[in-house]
Amino acid sequence: MSLKRVGIALCLVVATWYSQGAYARKEPVRLWARLKEAAMIREGHGVKRLYVFFDPDCPYCHQLYETLQPLIGPKRLKVRWLPVGILRLSSFGKAAHLLEAKNPAVALAHAESGYREGHGLAVTPRRATFKVGAGLVRNARLLNTAGGNGVPFLVYKDREGRVRAVVGDPPRGALLRIIARLQTKVTTRQQRARP
Repeated sequence: MSLKRVGIALCLVVATWYSQGAYARKEPVRLWARLKEAAMIREGHGVKRLYVFFDPDCPYCHQLYETLQPLIGPKRLKVRWLPVGILRLSSFGKAAHLLEAKNPAVALAHAESGYREGHGLAVTPRRATFKVGAGLVRNARLLNTAGGNGVPFLVYKDREGRVRAVVGDPPRGALLRIIARLQTKVTTRQQRARP
């Protein structure tokens, strides 16, 4: 591993430890409510929910996507991908393409499988419809007001119901600890099904 990559990884670890999102600390209930209304790509079914702001041209977002894939089913995890187009000129158009697809989760998986370093996701940028463009702008504003100064930016509720935020692609061990601490919401139907 090059010295530059070690330095970047160290910065991400420090950001993960110290950056909890100013808005997440100040207005956690409002933030959580606004996340549910954001433009998103839904993936997975389960009782644990993780929101991830990502940019289609972000290499760390791609790494996080690949790390999360084998954890979604076994960990009863549902990930809500919130695209933003902030890193390159092509980012906004790529994010629009993903959101406007017939099946955005399939489009995201296909684009991630063709990811190329320096080029981002394998998706052709397109002009956003008004609705999708407005959703992407709202996502970027929400990321900014939540205290996210970069992507990926993860937001979740812990077991105590506190809203938490993490900037960067956490190391696998830290990510597993976050997933283990996610709030699980048990529905009435699930309670009746228990012996």
